[in-house]
Amino acid sequence: MTTESRPVERPGLTEVQVRTGLRLSVVEGAFASGHLALTGGMFLTGLALLLGANAFQIGLLAAIPAVTAVFSFLATLLVRRFGARRSLTVWAAGVGRTLFVVLAGLLLLRARIDLGLFFAVVVGYNVLLAIANISWNSWMRDLVPEARRGRYLGMRNALLGGVTMVLTYGGASVLDRLKVTDPELGYGLAFVIAVCFGLISALLLARQPEPPMAPSPRVPVRERLFGPLNEPQFRRLVIFMAFWFLTGTLASPFYMAHLITNLEFPFTLIGVYAVLGGTTGILFLLMWGWVIDRFGSKPVTVACFAVVGVMPLLWVVATSTFRLPIWIDAVLNGIAWSGANLGLLNMVLALGDRPERKESYFAVFAVVVGLATFISSLLGGVIAQLLVNFRITLFGREFINYHVLFLATGLLRFAGLPLLARIEVRRSRKVVRTIRVLGSFALRRLNYGKGVFLDSLRIRSRG
Repeated sequence: MTTESRPVERPGLTEVQVRTGLRLSVVEGAFASGHLALTGGMFLTGLALLLGANAFQIGLLAAIPAVTAVFSFLATLLVRRFGARRSLTVWAAGVGRTLFVVLAGLLLLRARIDLGLFFAVVVGYNVLLAIANISWNSWMRDLVPEARRGRYLGMRNALLGGVTMVLTYGGASVLDRLKVTDPELGYGLAFVIAVCFGLISALLLARQPEPPMAPSPRVPVRERLFGPLNEPQFRRLVIFMAFWFLTGTLASPFYMAHLITNLEFPFTLIGVYAVLGGTTGILFLLMWGWVIDRFGSKPVTVACFAVVGVMPLLWVVATSTFRLPIWIDAVLNGIAWSGANLGLLNMVLALGDRPERKESYFAVFAVVVGLATFISSLLGGVIAQLLVNFRITLFGREFINYHVLFLATGLLRFAGLPLLARIEVRRSRKVVRTIRVLGSFALRRLNYGKGVFLDSLRIRSRG
């Protein structure tokens, strides 16, 4: 990791400790991403389908991480109660990620796994990770210098995306080879490796320096938990996210299920889909980090969420014999979601600038988004189950329950953009102007590349 020549001290830490902490965070994040790659996405959905989960239960599976976000409030109280974030993060993340050893053991022993136990493990994991995430976000906000936060987080997320991409494809290849003869072995091996990654991540977190927490006055619990909602710009961000996740994630639980059951993607091809999106995301994360540091987080977030609105509509037209829209979605997934997630994180960091509410900003944000996603996922599951026998043929194409959800999601996502545009973020340029500047820059680079290409052709023709 490159560092700037100027000092990067943080309160209570030397320059060397800060740089060591930033490097450790990248390595630790790689192992944490490895755990996530092998216990989420196709692995969790695939195992749920193998265990006999129906459409509503698939929706419930997607809703669990959202509803457990309410434990973020508990994290804010624990952080202030104990005055240290490292121990809380290490304990919660370490224990949570180790829970998958239960499923791994039963799968390798060929023991029957009840869906109730499966959901209990997923709930326990997400509760502990919700606590760890709030504590970790507060920790990193103090560790990473603000002037280079966009570039650092962009670089870090890009490297972690590469790890996720490699492990997802590798795990998908193993699942494909074993899906007929011994699918339990494939999932069991994935979870064993994931648990090992989780333990290594916890050990690295324990070594990462922690800046001392800034002293804050004693305030009532109500103020600590809900105080951020009194700040107009942060409240606007929360309203946007509540609306967007309530309406724009109706179909989120069913993309992977649709790939597996209706579009007939083998796991290896799903891995290629992840690799394509991951590679694109890595390339654009580096760019988005630079753009955020130069133009601010708002224009990047608005532009990327606009593109995100298009993506569900691609799934409406895709079929098992016409998969081009899925590959386009993979590319847009890397471009848009990398910028949207990085932009949102930086918006929270920029708007949440009162030290006594540091953890509260993340907790309120996580809970509102979590509850909205929980309601949306459950509602999506109910709709999918009610329309399980829905079939309609238009223009020679058959449309099913999932297509209804994809169409509704795409249209509703655009309805939330005006709410995002109303938010004012310090150090952020105008959205339209930023897009114009970046568009002009892109055109200049394309014209330069075109000139180089034509010149090379002329030289070759002369030779």
